[in-house]
Amino acid sequence: MRVVLDIFRLIRFFNCLLTMMAVWVGAYMTWGDPIYYGPLLASVAAFLVCACGNCVNDLLDVEIDRVNYPHRVLAEGRLSKKFAVVVAVVCALGALIAAISVNWSVTTVVGLALVMLIAYNFKLKRVPLLGNVIIAVLSGLTFITGGLAINTAWTWELPGPLIPALFAVFLYLVREILKDVEGIDRDRRVGIRTFPQIIEPRSALATALVLFGVLVVLTIVPVLVGWFGSVYKIITVYIIDLPLLALLILIWGNPSPRMLAIGTFGLKVGMVLGIVALVLA
Repeated sequence: MRVVLDIFRLIRFFNCLLTMMAVWVGAYMTWGDPIYYGPLLASVAAFLVCACGNCVNDLLDVEIDRVNYPHRVLAEGRLSKKFAVVVAVVCALGALIAAISVNWSVTTVVGLALVMLIAYNFKLKRVPLLGNVIIAVLSGLTFITGGLAINTAWTWELPGPLIPALFAVFLYLVREILKDVEGIDRDRRVGIRTFPQIIEPRSALATALVLFGVLVVLTIVPVLVGWFGSVYKIITVYIIDLPLLALLILIWGNPSPRMLAIGTFGLKVGMVLGIVALVLA
């Protein structure tokens, strides 16, 4: 039982579940009639891609995590590196097998996501801002994957999975910047150079605030053009957009560790609520 729990911690089980959920939302926003086989396998593939990426991340950052995140299972020595390698390989192979069982469009996206994650973990996450952009793009691809599991042509029609994919890119990019500001001292201790170190934390937070402002405008567009109704408007504008915009302004004015932690958590909650809004739209 302990090993199972440690594996769940290694792969970030709940983050992987959120990735699965995003695939289903993309599928839901694409299908005419309910279809389950393709989205089920595509969501399993997405779960395993996310799990593989988290394993590789922890494998490459064991020494750094002993300083910054000593509670992680590899840093604690609760699981061996060899075991984590096996988990990563099994997850990657499982993701590809599941994707091939759906169609070649899903297989292409899953293969691309694996390549991006490997490149990110080995090199690109050390490149300021580029690593953040890659994570944001990968988050958007999960919704696209759900659409591709239904119908490749319909995936690119509006309204459809392109809408949550675009929202996810902006929301994740804002959250990534906040996380880098929050961890700026930890990153400096281990020699990692991030975007907030280059332009200073306050300027990075201003960038995040501008990006979120763009996201707010984008989330209102589906209401203005009549794609989504009042339930979507209430949840998105009044429960997600305005409170988070106010929170980010407060953080920009007072970027304390506590406020930054609240901000990153609030954005994660916003992601979940956004999914609910799109499902009910």
